[in-house]
Amino acid sequence: MRASLRGLAAALLALALGSGCAPAQTYVVEKIAFTGSDLSQTELLGFTGLKPGGPVERDGMQAASDRLTGTGLFASVKFSFDGQTLTYELQPSPGVVPVQYDNFPWWDDKTLNTLVAARVPLFHGALYPGGAMREEVTAALVSLLASKDVRGATISTAPVSDADGTQTAIRYHIDTPPIVIASFHMEGYGGVWTQPLQAVERAAFGKKFDGPVRDELASQVRAVYGHLGFIDMQMTGLAWGRPLVVNGEVAVPVTASITSEGGQYHVSGIHLNGDLFMTPEQFAQRAALHPGDVANTELWTQVREMVQAPYRSHGYLNAKIDAEPALDRAQHMVDYTVTVTPGAQYHMGRLTLVNLDDRQKAELKPYWQLHAGDVFNPEVIGKSIGDYQRERAVELQSIQSRSGNIPYSAKWTADVVTHVVDVVVTFEPERN
Repeated sequence: MRASLRGLAAALLALALGSGCAPAQTYVVEKIAFTGSDLSQTELLGFTGLKPGGPVERDGMQAASDRLTGTGLFASVKFSFDGQTLTYELQPSPGVVPVQYDNFPWWDDKTLNTLVAARVPLFHGALYPGGAMREEVTAALVSLLASKDVRGATISTAPVSDADGTQTAIRYHIDTPPIVIASFHMEGYGGVWTQPLQAVERAAFGKKFDGPVRDELASQVRAVYGHLGFIDMQMTGLAWGRPLVVNGEVAVPVTASITSEGGQYHVSGIHLNGDLFMTPEQFAQRAALHPGDVANTELWTQVREMVQAPYRSHGYLNAKIDAEPALDRAQHMVDYTVTVTPGAQYHMGRLTLVNLDDRQKAELKPYWQLHAGDVFNPEVIGKSIGDYQRERAVELQSIQSRSGNIPYSAKWTADVVTHVVDVVVTFEPERN
């Protein structure tokens, strides 16, 4: 008899779901299950507010489904009831990305994820950027900052993307109050490195405490050694001490240590692979680094840029330079092999000129050298505007500048499928 009642209840619910009606009938749900998610059954059950063994109406089942969908963690949520078990079938959203914290010096990312998870249901270090959880995490972070006597903080979020433009994370950043470096101190060095490293330490004072600046500091330290060919130098990652709230700012002391200076390297050889826009003889003449020279990392960067530059001017916007050094640590020699992967060639698409009237556009047109279908060269944008200003008589120029150079900004969007580049040039009005 009980089995037949369960079957009747399941049939009635299925009929209601199919017809779109919301029956007032109450069902006794003995078990609630969730499939398709790595989240625990207990956590999901607590989030829905449903209780096994208790009475549930169809609207209550749907409300739980809507609440799960509203997190953004699931692309779809479907439920079914067989008269005994209410099952929610969850399909995870492909748009969920991990969270990064840019300038929260009180905690590391793992600790901060745990603290936020205690305040935001179903959060475990990842979220859907378009869902409500994004703002819930912000509110949790503001609350955590208040516990550190940082009150009224404003926090922004920004996408983190890979080279193809695919979003791989979402980064939280404290905008106010300012989070700055109170001091930067290197340990484990001496002698010839003292003066340049102390200059890096002094220059760090008052800079923003965020990921790009911290990476810049580490690069500056490596550059001090790399300038003299000590490319094997080893240092610890940057660490920071207890932040202090001072005069409306959060001041953070930062330290790092040199663990090994290594030895001085020289260049044993430089080899070119692939079709380059220069002959080996031209490369040898233009390169700032040659066999036998000290392996100066700054000069090597200049060599890489010299190789890559003509690719960009020929429309190969995504040309990649593979130039990892091969180190002979016994002899302290380094051998470079340069391999270029050009990628696709891009062509000019649509041009949009902003803040120019029809007369001004007509004036500029004869000097514009980048037309639809042409191989895209970003350098031509500035050259075209420069030619207009230089070659057209001053009295015939309606696009003028008191400062001597026409103020403008240029942005372009490259379509990775069609390999067409649309350009927007905005002419900026001069300020008094």
